[in-house]
Amino acid sequence: MKIYKLACMALAVTAITGCSLGDGDDDDDTGLTAEQRSLMADVSKAYVPSLFYTNNEAAPQPIVDASKSALGIFDGIWEDFAGQSEDRFPAAGWSANYATIRGHVSAANGVLNGVTAVPANLIDAHENLESIRTVMAQMRRGNDVDDIMDDITDAHRAMGEVVAAFSGASSPATLTAQHKADLASRLPTYRSAFDKVAARQIESELFGFSDDKTQSITAILTQNSQNITALENALSADDDAAILAAANMVRPLFVRLFLSYGDFLTPSAALFAAADKAYVPALFSTNNPAAQMPQVQAARNYLTTYETAWRKLSSDTSPSRYPSTLLSALGWTAYFSAIDENIEAAKAGLDGVLADGVYPANTVEYHEHLEEIRLQLLELRTFESYPWVMDPITRYHRAFEPALGAVSDVTSGDQLSDEAIGVIAETLVVLQEEMPKMVAAVAALDGDLYGFSAEKLATINDLLDVQPPNLDALDSAIENGDKDTILNRTRMIKSLFVPFFLEFGEF
Repeated sequence: MKIYKLACMALAVTAITGCSLGDGDDDDDTGLTAEQRSLMADVSKAYVPSLFYTNNEAAPQPIVDASKSALGIFDGIWEDFAGQSEDRFPAAGWSANYATIRGHVSAANGVLNGVTAVPANLIDAHENLESIRTVMAQMRRGNDVDDIMDDITDAHRAMGEVVAAFSGASSPATLTAQHKADLASRLPTYRSAFDKVAARQIESELFGFSDDKTQSITAILTQNSQNITALENALSADDDAAILAAANMVRPLFVRLFLSYGDFLTPSAALFAAADKAYVPALFSTNNPAAQMPQVQAARNYLTTYETAWRKLSSDTSPSRYPSTLLSALGWTAYFSAIDENIEAAKAGLDGVLADGVYPANTVEYHEHLEEIRLQLLELRTFESYPWVMDPITRYHRAFEPALGAVSDVTSGDQLSDEAIGVIAETLVVLQEEMPKMVAAVAALDGDLYGFSAEKLATINDLLDVQPPNLDALDSAIENGDKDTILNRTRMIKSLFVPFFLEFGEF
């Protein structure tokens, strides 16, 4: 499965998906089918990271790689959209527009494929991609197709004029009368264009935005509007310091809005998969209350491998896919910072054990730091409404812990209290809700992304297939009051899950 298909899967958790919408016959007031509308949204989601990553005059290798991946995804989704939509864009020269976009994509690919050394100047690729949104706007508006991205494009251009108006003003002392005159003349155009964007209803279902993401975009819109007002007021008051303070925020606030419409996870999906494979051994090996020195050393080595994989995604000391400026703009800083902190805490803990040399040692405390990492990733992908196979696995894993706790000190069924059985029954309800989600996620798993062979995938599915019958048997045992079976089946939840989970690791 080509990686760009993951971008389609990213909408699978919403009512509208970018890949399939039944027969696709339901037209909206634009004359597009629901599937065409969704694909058009997917085009935009893939376009945003392509444009962002290539806007770099000195791109390190991770950004070059991200640019190539993002552009490949955009290219694939654009071709899907174009193949299904030609008949809906008869006006405004479809063939010419398609050829123009195709030419810009090819030119951008040429720049990226021509990189032979880093840092690399990707601006020519970026400029070709900039031209694409102009063509898309002409194509859509020429056929009476209303789209949020075209209004954002208008606002972007007006924003650029505002930013250019105070070029060279690095301090209030260098803000000239001409700067202020240019700002005053250009700001109304930006205000008008931005207000048009802000007045639109956020199409959360179409773009696959979670409730939290929608609230975030709403807040970003408000911040932009308030900053424009602050700049208007500062100009009226002729307050140079306030003018420059507000003017300097125009671009970063608008960039946050634009980037909110991008899918920045799919271009790095292969790196997230590699990190998962390194994470599983680190998590498993630290869950040891009585570790001997070789086991602690092995855990530390696995953690080093995981950190190396993670640093390809995020690093404060070397180039990575997600530089701090991008994390901040996307609103992801808290997630990544928490992951970094937990990696450091686990490293420090294991290093302390090795330095002390006292064995057996309890490393479960450091295991908990690693547990927190997958919860942060789960929260991030939930915020982005991004389906990922490890997330339903994490939810299921976390959900069965109360039941295991209820039987932790129980040696036979006759020791099970009514309270413990109640906890198990409540846990079972959650597990029965989560199991189908885990099954569906594994069914959609792209083995190529994880580097899994057909045999590996078959093993994973075999280990998954034995788990639902155990839940059914536990359900029956609870209904029949069979305490011995309740105890055994409860413990089997974990014993069946662990081999399945470990298959995702690279030991």
